[in-house]
Amino acid sequence: MTKKNRNMYHTQGYSKPPLTEPLLCERDDAWLGNGYYFWDTEDDALWWGSTAKKTYTGFSVYIADIDTENVLDTVFNEEHYNFWLKQIDKAINSIYKKSTKKPGIQDINEYIMSRGGWSQWVTGIMFQDLPSNETISKVTGFYYKKRIQLAAFDLKIINNFAHHYDSK
Repeated sequence: MTKKNRNMYHTQGYSKPPLTEPLLCERDDAWLGNGYYFWDTEDDALWWGSTAKKTYTGFSVYIADIDTENVLDTVFNEEHYNFWLKQIDKAINSIYKKSTKKPGIQDINEYIMSRGGWSQWVTGIMFQDLPSNETISKVTGFYYKKRIQLAAFDLKIINNFAHHYDSK
């Protein structure tokens, strides 16, 4: 793979002093499991701060250069996307055979972590979630822009992490 750097944005609740490195997300419902989550665009980072960080006095956005050389890119790379689908389908089928219930995000993440996690293959996963933000879409009901997130599993791929913006 060719080394590629990509500017991405990390959103957290407001803190003084500003963070010096991203915070690890360890929530059970984190889409891609435990990781350092980044947004591809500043608009999405700002939207996330204003909607998901309401319990804070404000939010902060940080910017970093992400080394995507060993990131599983399920957004733009067809081979990576097909590999991703096979792994998720494998997890779904295994979970369903054991419990006959439709698995949730936590079930998928637990299955993957019980087999060593994504990090044994990759340093992060780039993923497109489904946008539901009417305020940043310029066309009513038509989400023509991808809303891209990255879960980084290795701090070493996160470079030049810096404070970018505060909203109080």
